Amino acid sequence: MLRRWMGMVLPAFLILFVNAAAVFAAEQTKRLWQDESIYYLVVDRFFNGDLSNDFTVNTKDELSYHGGDFQGVSKKLDYIQTMGFTTIRLGVIFDQHTYSRSGAGTIDFYKPEEHYGTLNEFKQLVKEAHKREIKVIIDFPLTISPEHPWVNDPTKQNRFIIEDGNESNQENNQSVTSPKLNMSDPETAQYVLEAAKWWLQKTNIDGYFFSQVDQIPESFWSGLIKKIKSENKDLYIVGEFSEKASGNFQAYKNIGFTSLFVPSTTLKLRDSFKIPNQPLTKLTQDDGERDSAYLIKSMDAPSFSRFTNDIVAANQFPGDRWEPSLTYLFTTPGVPMIDYGSEIAIIGDDPMMDFRADPDLIEFIEKLGRARNHYLSLTRGDFTLLYENKGMAVYTRSYKNETTFIALNNTSKNQEVIIPANKLGSKKQLIGLLNNDLIKEQNGNYSFSINGEESEIYIVRDDRGINMLNVLVIIVIPIVFLILYFYIWKRGKNKIA
Repeated sequence: MLRRWMGMVLPAFLILFVNAAAVFAAEQTKRLWQDESIYYLVVDRFFNGDLSNDFTVNTKDELSYHGGDFQGVSKKLDYIQTMGFTTIRLGVIFDQHTYSRSGAGTIDFYKPEEHYGTLNEFKQLVKEAHKREIKVIIDFPLTISPEHPWVNDPTKQNRFIIEDGNESNQENNQSVTSPKLNMSDPETAQYVLEAAKWWLQKTNIDGYFFSQVDQIPESFWSGLIKKIKSENKDLYIVGEFSEKASGNFQAYKNIGFTSLFVPSTTLKLRDSFKIPNQPLTKLTQDDGERDSAYLIKSMDAPSFSRFTNDIVAANQFPGDRWEPSLTYLFTTPGVPMIDYGSEIAIIGDDPMMDFRADPDLIEFIEKLGRARNHYLSLTRGDFTLLYENKGMAVYTRSYKNETTFIALNNTSKNQEVIIPANKLGSKKQLIGLLNNDLIKEQNGNYSFSINGEESEIYIVRDDRGINMLNVLVIIVIPIVFLILYFYIWKRGKNKIA
């Protein structure tokens, strides 16, 4: 009798848990762009996984190769996944004449840089990322090296344009002369199109990141995106734009761009977070705009020094300033993009990643990543600012029947905040996702205290007192397994006897 009872009850519990996991997995497979979070890394500066390709490596020279490669990235995919990132953006991987983060040294668009590894190793990297449900997009530069074969070929002079200061050299912040591809030339446009299709077909990557998009005719982008999306309609096409062009986002969206990254917004973010006690009113006003959910937000951009450098220059502790800024990136409309090394508050512009650093900030990002990946209100929800006073901000994200409540203290002091129940709803409980806080309505208000330079994300639930179903499950499951254990123990004892 006991055996029959156990045979009925245990499968029922298993079905319950399996179905719950299946529902969650189904939700995950339907990711939209605004659900993504991006980890941006420069292959050469991330992790050295293969010493055999370390020719001409000099880690003491910032303009030389430092040894990072495709195998190194593959070996650290679990590290990236644990932090909750869903997309990896790789800096330029095409063959370079000399090391260049920006791609200004590109000499071959059909060959990976030999310091990084082989095409098969890159394909394996993409395959391993996909096993972890991580998408991979790569930078596609539209500049070439002065040593590119076209430059000295009299028949190819119409394929590029040379202008002084054409490309900012990110390795030494000097203005250099770098040939820029002439996308008004039909042969050049066709070459770029074929190269973009080739990488999609050969490697199964998930999209491209293009820089200086607004400096190139819209007709080129329209033709390119239409044709490469015929290979994969779900491709992510991301463009870096000037602030002026970003005002015309809808036009670029109609062309087929998935998202925009506007470096000038990075400066606004840094001004708000590099020191405490800065108001967040203007930022939160921008977050209420219709298209903000599709924009990329980042504290860093290749044309600026790292955010951590600014924090240190302002005599602030990096961890204290990164936490509120990361909370803001992960909980307001838009797609967060974090440069490699930000999770350890790395100093310098393109240093080699150090995986032996203090894990505190990494653990904080893991919590943010788990919350963002689990609650769709944080990625797709409407944004409502409830309160802002000189850096202390409270806002909600609402999607369907789910609401998250975020308290972000960008000040240096502890803040006491009272939110009237009519702004959030009566008889609710706020369950903290970062610090396990719990807030309930008292006298028609929700009152809470947030330490200086800290934040909390709450999931809003109806306050129904004790949930008897949960209590029953908590009690019954241990009893069931104790009975099962006793049954197995008794049966084994009888056999011995």
